[in-house]
Amino acid sequence: MAEKVKLLVIGGPTGSGKTDLALELAEAFDAEIINADSVQIYKEMDIGTAKPPQHIRERILHHLFDVADISFPWDVKRYETEAFKVIHQVAEKRKLPILVGGSGFYIKGLLEGVPQEAKKDAVLRDRLSFYSTEKLYRMLKEVDIERARKIHPHDRKRIIRALEIYFVTGKKPSSFGFGKEERFDALKIAIMRNREELKDRIYKRVDEMMKKGFLEEVKRLADKYGRENPVLKSTLGYRELLSYLEGEISLDDAVELIKKRTWDYAKRQISWFKKEGFEFFIIPQEKEKLIETIAGWIEC
Repeated sequence: MAEKVKLLVIGGPTGSGKTDLALELAEAFDAEIINADSVQIYKEMDIGTAKPPQHIRERILHHLFDVADISFPWDVKRYETEAFKVIHQVAEKRKLPILVGGSGFYIKGLLEGVPQEAKKDAVLRDRLSFYSTEKLYRMLKEVDIERARKIHPHDRKRIIRALEIYFVTGKKPSSFGFGKEERFDALKIAIMRNREELKDRIYKRVDEMMKKGFLEEVKRLADKYGRENPVLKSTLGYRELLSYLEGEISLDDAVELIKKRTWDYAKRQISWFKKEGFEFFIIPQEKEKLIETIAGWIEC
């Protein structure tokens, strides 16, 4: 039986410092970085996704950033296919692949394999698209409350996909589990900050995004791809600024919503990484311990 590829997985909540830590670890352990953020894969979505700047990506080879067009959204299966291929390409160069990001659904799909669900039904999707996101979410709660609890009420793309699975198969989407296949020799690390420090970092980062031109980025993308683009409408930060552009809320309220919802999202991420058995390290206090843990795992 072939030896499994070693894969270092660095997860954790948004704003915890995964990008900087991954770069430091990549330099220390002769590694390359693979993106595990479901939005940083898209071109042109830079400021609002806190994407690593180009000069950082030139220091250490980064993969699966700026590889998708928001007119043609990826799903978890497409991500799994591409990431699986890249990881093995990195390993073949005798480099350590480091998977970095906070998108739990994408990480789980890659580590365990994406289950075969229902085929896509374009006609059904067209019918569902006529309903508001609120109505679609109510429909999902009626047919599968367990799946609904795991999807944000504004995540129109995943809500429609869940309903599509239900109507095509007649089965609850929550009944389709991941494969539970151990595909890699993976060390699963989650980094964390003191909760008040993390909240402060998140709020300050939103302010920095606005100073860097986040609103202008959203305006440009909305003009280019349309304000109903599913990626823009379902992405935290972008959807709130779209609401401002539509005249539904003030800019101050939009910014405050982004901060609150990002903090709420970070708390859900923390819960998810704990549930999935990631080993937590408090940064920066436990950085040395983290590095020792990784070094010991590599030597095994």
